Amino acid sequence: MSHNRQLAVNMIASFISCVIVSLINFFLSPYIVSEIGIDAYGFITLGNNFISYMSLLTIAINSLAGRFISIQYFKKKYEETNIYFSSVFYANLIISIVLLFLSVIIWILLDRLINIPEHLYWDIKILFASLFINFIINTITSVFSVATFVTNKLYLSSIRGIEVNIIKVALLVLLFTIFAPKVCYIGIVGIISGSYIIIYNLYYTKKFLPFLRIKTKHFNISIVKKIFFSGIWNLITQLGVLLNEGLDLLITNIMINPVSMGVLSISKIIPSFITMIIGNLVGIFSPNFTQLYAENKKNELIFSLKQAMKIMGIIANLPIIVLIVCGKSFFMLWQPTQDAETLHILSIIICAGFIFNGGVNCIYDIFIVVNKLKVPAISVVITGILNIIIVYILLETTDLGIFAIAGISTCLNIVKNLVLNIPYSAKCLNLKWYAFYADVVRPIVFVSISSLLCFYLFKCINIDNNWENFILSLMITLTISILIALFIVLRKDDRLYIHNLIYKLLRKNG
Repeated sequence: MSHNRQLAVNMIASFISCVIVSLINFFLSPYIVSEIGIDAYGFITLGNNFISYMSLLTIAINSLAGRFISIQYFKKKYEETNIYFSSVFYANLIISIVLLFLSVIIWILLDRLINIPEHLYWDIKILFASLFINFIINTITSVFSVATFVTNKLYLSSIRGIEVNIIKVALLVLLFTIFAPKVCYIGIVGIISGSYIIIYNLYYTKKFLPFLRIKTKHFNISIVKKIFFSGIWNLITQLGVLLNEGLDLLITNIMINPVSMGVLSISKIIPSFITMIIGNLVGIFSPNFTQLYAENKKNELIFSLKQAMKIMGIIANLPIIVLIVCGKSFFMLWQPTQDAETLHILSIIICAGFIFNGGVNCIYDIFIVVNKLKVPAISVVITGILNIIIVYILLETTDLGIFAIAGISTCLNIVKNLVLNIPYSAKCLNLKWYAFYADVVRPIVFVSISSLLCFYLFKCINIDNNWENFILSLMITLTISILIALFIVLRKDDRLYIHNLIYKLLRKNG
């Protein structure tokens, strides 16, 4: 399959996966809130945040494992590929032993670390235990997920993602129907669905990379050190991300209350969906970036990066435009028991930094590909520390509450990307420092024009707030935004590039 066709297949599969996951969350979230309460709902996201904290121990190895294994594979050095593969597996096995010990300590002291309502005590404890078990199992087997990345068959991972989310919904509804609703079911179902993904990853490794074998003799501590010290800056970067975004619910739980934590958790659902779109679609370009770099095709790499930034600048911002224009109506209909205006404002504040993040996240992949992670890692940690300090001061001296928690991180991330990461990415590719600013400004213009035009249109048309009219407004907003993107934001060669991707995919499937 040609590169363009493979890219189109991966992109469409990933997009469909995102849509289905979003639809599932759309119907499932209000159902869970109504069944277990908003205070209990917030602990689901908080539990996943604890997993993020613990994942810091795995990032230095696993964030760059795919890069090193892929480069050896593309160079047809299959023996070296095996050495990297086995070394990563055994490194993760050792890390998992440490994680198990740490998980037990956190679980025992959980009620001293966070505020748990008395009536939810064992429910939350079982939830956290299930999340920890699932995380440890996934850590041990994570290296097997490299098969679809190395062979650029990411669409298979997207398909499995769709299936596993359908399984989750079916099991949750079944458990909530048969037994008394409890939040711990989320964690139990996670173990089952996680096992489903692991089985398929093992199958794909055997099918696409049959020469790979886990062997003790292939374990090489020097390889582990090489990956670790290359990935240490990814570890520092993730630490900064947690300081910026991953402590918000924990801070809310401790400094405000569990109910406010639940409100903030709901307001993060749409931003999380957009983050998922950006992450999944940006990941589609990563194998090609890695291959072009391994083959020393610099011009093709720069061209592919710019095309990816333009495409992501459009796709990632379509849901943001819909949120800005139609968000309040959506929250009124979707969460009728909550304050729709508060949820809308919080969601927009969180999403504000995403407007050019579609393209900027493509740049982050370049840092990994060229293995220059020090500067962006340090910048993330600095902004993360500033975020914690400023949020603490504002919570102590003002009544901004969760608005301060949501807003400071967004402002600092915008400044960090504009001032440092964008010009530094150009330097990494030996380009002028301003080489990527046009590709970053373009999405801002796109969102501004589309949102203002749609706002003006709907202001002139007075419509009732119901699901039928919301869907109509959504479709009108998307149509207008896509037309603006195609004929105002994108250039002729960009439209031709997208047209060719779609045409080749349709011809293949037709």
